[in-house]
Amino acid sequence: MGRWDDGGGTFGGDDRWRGKKRRNYVRIAKFVIIGGFVVVAAVVLTVFLTNLGVRIEISERNEMGAIQTLNIRISNNNFESLNDVTVQFGDKGRLQKIGKMELFSSLSVTPDQQDLNFDKVVVRGSNTHGNIEAIKFRK
Repeated sequence: MGRWDDGGGTFGGDDRWRGKKRRNYVRIAKFVIIGGFVVVAAVVLTVFLTNLGVRIEISERNEMGAIQTLNIRISNNNFESLNDVTVQFGDKGRLQKIGKMELFSSLSVTPDQQDLNFDKVVVRGSNTHGNIEAIKFRK
């Protein structure tokens, strides 16, 4: 033992904290914040990755058996823009040229009067990785 050591374990021999464990609230808060960011990132990535690609939504409102409105929404949920985008309603429908769709964009398309009885919607386009084709069947 040295001159100043009285065996208490701390400088000056203060023994009041010796059996207790102190909580470090800053460290606990840091882990809670980092854990929250991890959970939010996982949820955002899960939602985003399930919607990745070209999506087609067909919304149709009927009233008394007659079609009132028919709207097709096309979404480009890719990291790259699509070039030369075309939409075709059915196998024999007229090609509607859309042009270029930027990343994370969407647009609405309405079929022509003669194409209202289509069975599927075909969207074609191209990006740097090649050609993309998305097909959505009508219920």
